[in-house]
Amino acid sequence: MEPPATPHYFAAGVFRCALVLLLCCASVGHSDSADLSESPVEETAETLTSSPEASPSSVETPGRDSDDNNASSAIESASDSNQPSIIFLDLIEVQRKAIQSNPSLAAGAERVYQAKQMVAMTRSMYYPQIDLNYTYTWTWLPSSYTDPLLNYLDATEDLVSDIRRQMYWYTISNQLPPQINRRNLRSWLNSADDLIDNSRKYLDSPYENAAINVTAGWLLFDGFAREFANAMAKHGFQEAQAAYRDGQRILLDAVAQAYYGGQYAREQVVVAEASIAFFERLRKEATARREVGRAATSDVLNFETALYAARGNLLRASREHELARIALALLIGEEQGYLAETVQLAALEKETPDIMVTPDVDAMLDLAFACRPDLEQKELGLKRAQAAVRREYAKYAPQVAAVVRAQTANINETSFDADRITSTVGINVSVNLFSGGRRKAELTTAKHARKEAEWHIVASEQKVAADVRSALVDLKIAQEALTLQLEAASCVEKNRDLVEKEYNAGKAMLVRLNQAQHDYVQAMGLLAQTRVNLHRCWQALHAATGVSLDIIRKEPLDMPETEE
Repeated sequence: MEPPATPHYFAAGVFRCALVLLLCCASVGHSDSADLSESPVEETAETLTSSPEASPSSVETPGRDSDDNNASSAIESASDSNQPSIIFLDLIEVQRKAIQSNPSLAAGAERVYQAKQMVAMTRSMYYPQIDLNYTYTWTWLPSSYTDPLLNYLDATEDLVSDIRRQMYWYTISNQLPPQINRRNLRSWLNSADDLIDNSRKYLDSPYENAAINVTAGWLLFDGFAREFANAMAKHGFQEAQAAYRDGQRILLDAVAQAYYGGQYAREQVVVAEASIAFFERLRKEATARREVGRAATSDVLNFETALYAARGNLLRASREHELARIALALLIGEEQGYLAETVQLAALEKETPDIMVTPDVDAMLDLAFACRPDLEQKELGLKRAQAAVRREYAKYAPQVAAVVRAQTANINETSFDADRITSTVGINVSVNLFSGGRRKAELTTAKHARKEAEWHIVASEQKVAADVRSALVDLKIAQEALTLQLEAASCVEKNRDLVEKEYNAGKAMLVRLNQAQHDYVQAMGLLAQTRVNLHRCWQALHAATGVSLDIIRKEPLDMPETEE
């Protein structure tokens, strides 16, 4: 290929510089390039589309920096006033929102409240149990019982009537014996009539009964079974709290992984966009050189083909970015699993020197054994199982209870008379002499449950140690990989820039430039992956040691109450 003339090369250089300046100005309003520095390599659009003389940008670190907020403010102030402001979320904010809004974690909190009520239920066994019973009944007597009584009442009524007639005639004839008191006889006959009428009503209508029964029982002694049952409930409540905190730990780790997954996907979008800008620039330059006879049409077609491929990569990267946002929205409890377009993830945090230092294994193990809530949960489960064994032993002891009862019953009356109240006070002693082996089976079951809890602790300790050691291995490899990838990315970038200069000077084939750009895009994508992986490894270590909650707990979080 014939080298271009010096004036044309100078014009192309001016055009290239102008294009770079335009892209730099446009990047001020771009959220993905808000945090820039001057360290060796950074995957930003400015780096990927810079001129050959431009140096790679710096590597960001996981420490929070005020520059991120300043950059965000600059972006918001530079945006159009009619456009909604962009909200940038850092990892801490996202994790706090997940703890407050995740529905699965909220369900776990409800289980804690249920366990707390079990404590209240066991405490109720220390107080007297008072029952009030009121009964109102109607009873219809059978005809085999009422018919003879009605016949008797008929005969009695006839007798009373006959006595009245005789008394009438004896009165008229003045033959009534003087020893009979007429007034008393009439009063007796009237009472007999009333009794007959009332008896007929009772026999013809239902038999009504109203009763009130009040019983109070107070368990005085049960072999301390209540104390052990209460201890079981308290340990169960604390166990539920530990399980809830462990759910928080797992959720925070999942949120962090999803958050960094979203950042990685966004960086891939930036790489794809920068690749498009690179090939678009080369296509325009090749088109301009072809118009003056300094480039072939195949060069233009080559850059157009590469441009279409880069746009396809952008589509795939955009898909992965949207899927990552959906996954994150689901974890933080966003309505309908959706993050608004105005909500963006903050720029990838900067790597500080201490982030490249691997912590001591023994120190991390001690921290994990002290802070892991799942290990605490297993220890509380053992205490609950031990209390259950003691409760089963207590079932062999007698039960002593005080009993107080008061009852009254009225027949065919609507009011209660205090004179009819029956009171009972006593002591009830109960001893189970034989249960067919049930108590022994229950005791043996409780002992094996206690042994099971002990083995769970051993397994949990082994898992905690394995989690910490695995996280430290991954962290060390991620640190070394980042160091290597930084050097590799720097070399690939320098090679791309040199090949581009050689191509513009006619000293390099087009295929070399294509390969150099391909290698550069791959290297920058791998660098983004390596940097994100380092942050993920640190979050995995925080989860393995159980200090995730302490990191985000700058303010009190809404958690189930702790039993005093």
